Amino acid sequence: MEDCRTRYPLLLIHGLNCRDDWIFSYWGPLTELLRGRGAAVYLSGQDAWGSVPGNARALLRRGSDILAETGSEKLNLIAHSKGGLEARYLISTLGFAEKTASLTTICTPHRGSKAAAEWLGREKACRLFGPALEGFWRARGDREPDFRAAVSALTPEAMERFNAENPDSPLVHYQSWGARLDRPVRDPMDRVQLWLTKADGPTDGLVSPDSAVWGHWRGTLEGVSHQDAVGGRKRPGFDAGEFYIRLVRELAEMGF
Repeated sequence: MEDCRTRYPLLLIHGLNCRDDWIFSYWGPLTELLRGRGAAVYLSGQDAWGSVPGNARALLRRGSDILAETGSEKLNLIAHSKGGLEARYLISTLGFAEKTASLTTICTPHRGSKAAAEWLGREKACRLFGPALEGFWRARGDREPDFRAAVSALTPEAMERFNAENPDSPLVHYQSWGARLDRPVRDPMDRVQLWLTKADGPTDGLVSPDSAVWGHWRGTLEGVSHQDAVGGRKRPGFDAGEFYIRLVRELAEMGF
């Protein structure tokens, strides 16, 4: 079956605190699932804790290599969380618009996350966890890990500036999804995330649906956490594989 064969290759762009070459796959089984249905899928390979500009430059190198390898004129970018901001910077500031057919963002904090501001307000925690995370990921391949720069970029104030400096390109089709946990939570990680975002109202644990809106808004994945949205864990009532198959089929139907 090749119902996920698109005109242009797919580049899956991960978010914070993971690498594509890490032992635990950020996208779970989704990469091979889509390839098995005819999609040309590539992974982004940027730092786990890089800054938005630094990671966007890594995406520029990666995207250019894929285009040279495949002979394709453009790419479809599918990005989760902070990866969506790096994709927008790639398109708008680094001039990749003419080589981008579409950008799909999922649970990306386009209007900021108060969880990021909460973390920055905990100075002792930042001094403790920041260097530890940087050292951990540098040992695993990060070239320029920068905890404070990565988190600072996600605050509402920083995103207001970012949005003004990175307007959408008319050459690119933009669409987005958000997620929301709307029932009692049992997973310990979900509890931690929700504790960090008390001021945001209902969120996926880190990002509110309102913040995730960008371009053509496709809606909110109900009862789904930030990690669930990329197949990291199985959530009753949500099948990540089916979601991404449908997403890629639609890109193919639109001629992308």
